[in-house]
Amino acid sequence: MLVIPVLLFGLIWYAYAVNIPKWDDHALRAFLYNYDKEPTWAGKIYQLFRQHNEHRIVYDRIVTALDYRLFGKLNYVHLMLVGNLSLVGLLAVFMATLRRSRAGVSGQWVFYSLPVAWLLFNLSQWENMFWGMAALQNFSVVLWVVAAFYFLSYTTHWKLAFLAGVLATITSGNGLMVWPIGFLILLLRLPVYASQGNRTPLAPLLGWLIGAAVVVGLYFVGFAKPGDAKYVKPGIIDLGKGWLAVLGAAAEAVPVSAPLRSSILLGGLLVLATVGIIIWSLVVHRFALGKRVQNLLSRTTKGHTSAHEIPSVTVFFWSCAAFILGTAAVVAWARTGAGIDLLITSRYKMYSLTALALLYVYGVVNLNERVVCWWMITGIVGSVLFAMLSYFSFLDETIWWRHWLTTNQFNWTHTTNTPAFSSDSVSQNYSLPSPAFYDKALPVLYGSAGQPVVNVQTTKTNSGYSVHNTTIPALGLGDAGAYLLARSGKRTYLFPVWQKQQSIFTARFAPGNLFVHGFEASILSAEMEAGTYQLFILTVSDKGKYDLHPTNQTIVSSGPLATETVKNW
Repeated sequence: MLVIPVLLFGLIWYAYAVNIPKWDDHALRAFLYNYDKEPTWAGKIYQLFRQHNEHRIVYDRIVTALDYRLFGKLNYVHLMLVGNLSLVGLLAVFMATLRRSRAGVSGQWVFYSLPVAWLLFNLSQWENMFWGMAALQNFSVVLWVVAAFYFLSYTTHWKLAFLAGVLATITSGNGLMVWPIGFLILLLRLPVYASQGNRTPLAPLLGWLIGAAVVVGLYFVGFAKPGDAKYVKPGIIDLGKGWLAVLGAAAEAVPVSAPLRSSILLGGLLVLATVGIIIWSLVVHRFALGKRVQNLLSRTTKGHTSAHEIPSVTVFFWSCAAFILGTAAVVAWARTGAGIDLLITSRYKMYSLTALALLYVYGVVNLNERVVCWWMITGIVGSVLFAMLSYFSFLDETIWWRHWLTTNQFNWTHTTNTPAFSSDSVSQNYSLPSPAFYDKALPVLYGSAGQPVVNVQTTKTNSGYSVHNTTIPALGLGDAGAYLLARSGKRTYLFPVWQKQQSIFTARFAPGNLFVHGFEASILSAEMEAGTYQLFILTVSDKGKYDLHPTNQTIVSSGPLATETVKNW
């Protein structure tokens, strides 16, 4: 049964994933180029550990280099696959936690694990799952951190936890949280090492401290704040709302008119539940904590009994909760000033979904026999409903994302007003263009518009143009649909559109009924060369029929901005 959510997730990913870089993905190709240019091993190591914005993305670069060496070309779909498999690893960690509880003893751990699987594997994750670098970074760092806490909380394999901590640190900046939290876990579990006959029970603590000092020290060697980073510091109220929005971002899947408000509400409920559990468990285990402090002050590990041992699931919950709450706070601090709506975007939903899974797992382990079965049933029903809602709520963004990537590839590789393909030598050497819907449509794209005129409304905006239409029908759920085509005397551009849609309930939960006549789109002047362009509409049917419609509209672009963002990669 656990295969179902994973398989559904995988099939959707396979249907829409495309081997085209997005934003930071280009930095991975640049890494390969810079790495190969380095004549010395010291230079190559520098390129591997070189700062990327606020992060050291060594793990991403290692996977990138391996993919390139194994297949001869960098394939961004492979990067997505490796990153998405991190979700399988995270599910395995939660499953291991459940198997160590009474769920494992009763042999029902598979059923108890189902809600976790549905919470992790759904289309709420669409941005990370279809973006190579983001999948590697945003999914993997959570796996490494949670795995480290699992090894520290449930076992005495602190060296495995240390390895997971290193991987977390070289995957994303928030992986640094593993070191102070892990240190506290070791302090709490020091008597366990002593009770198992270890001659040097302080060795794990000292090893962790020394290793952490080395790893963190190396992380900040040569570290520099990105030169163009402009953080707008939010007020305390906006910061609090942003923090709650990140934690409750999963609520965006629910089809309501105010997703930000519902996300803040869910975030507030998650904080109340999490903090409430932490306070309650601190009270319950106050004597064990007191004994632990007493032993530390007296510099002894003696006097440990089972009565003074804090349950592993409690330590695991404390540590994972601290990581999730802390990461949400960092994201809110860094991003709220740029617009609070950004905090519920797909790339941050991983922390909200993981928090929900964590609370569910804690409930399974701690609730009494009469309640836990109903907790599981409620979890299964709720998580399945949530996952199904996500597959409808975010289908439009998933389709738009694919269209945006493919049209961007067209604009990079067709830079004249002829069907001729062009690409720089570096891109050709390290990655190949992905086959796209327009490959067979080039004669239509560069031919005359022989179809009837389609009416559109164009509105000038600060950044370009907004385009609206009310007549073009929905043509499919893949590459089929409408695209904007802008043509000047020098070159041609393609742009994606957002197909208009009706509510999930009106569509009767049928994907083919979601989309209705009409679309809206934005054209950014910064993405076009300066000039005057005629505007056309390209329609692509699900049977591969291509038609070009004139609109009798023109747009004017002033060209890309003169100043570009300064990057440290």
